[in-house]
Amino acid sequence: MGTVNHTEEIFDVVYQSGFRAIMGKCMMDYGSNAKNALIEDTRKSTDESIKLLEKWHMKDNGRIQYAFPPRFVISCSEEFLLETKKLAKEYDVMIHTHASENQSEIRIVQIDRGMINIAYLEKLGLTGENLILAHCIWLDEEEMKIIANTGTKVAHCPNSNLKLASGIAKIPELLAINANISLAADGAPCNNNLDMFSEIRTAELIQKGRLLDSTVMPSEKVFELATIGGAKAMRSAWKTNLAV
Repeated sequence: MGTVNHTEEIFDVVYQSGFRAIMGKCMMDYGSNAKNALIEDTRKSTDESIKLLEKWHMKDNGRIQYAFPPRFVISCSEEFLLETKKLAKEYDVMIHTHASENQSEIRIVQIDRGMINIAYLEKLGLTGENLILAHCIWLDEEEMKIIANTGTKVAHCPNSNLKLASGIAKIPELLAINANISLAADGAPCNNNLDMFSEIRTAELIQKGRLLDSTVMPSEKVFELATIGGAKAMRSAWKTNLAV
């Protein structure tokens, strides 16, 4: 998920660096603070996203791919989320958003949309193999089953979740029902350290402390999440690799 403004600068850096990436312009058109400079007009945001997609998607033989990233439910109108779903299907690209990161977010979604977070995304038809959800800390059993049954991807960000005091995601429980989990770092301001080896270590240790069980999240499993899990999350690139 890039920035609301000037996202093309990020694409340029990714292109020059040689990194492989699935990315897009952060999209948000809704919020209680109407003076927030980051809140955009719905049409303007989608038009800019399409412009970036048509320029950058599949750049350099598919090394760079586009995804539509509405920031999260509380900063996107329902109209916007439905339009994002339509565009992702039309262009056959992925969707990436944040979900269930902290308790205040959960309360706002419940009040504003009348449903819990993941259940709301399912109602809109957004869950599925082309959706990557960052965080997913505050899930109930129903939401966990939705994620597993629909093939929705979870990007677990342990260091960010600890720094922001968001909580600890129930990763062993999600793995037990065959949910697709990968490891991530979130943005630099939310982490201070984008070192994936640090994420691997933290992802292993925090679950042992949370569950008081030294056998949960063995090193082999966490390494799998950091490698194969990431490849599975990047569904389009994963398929390309298999084809090669």
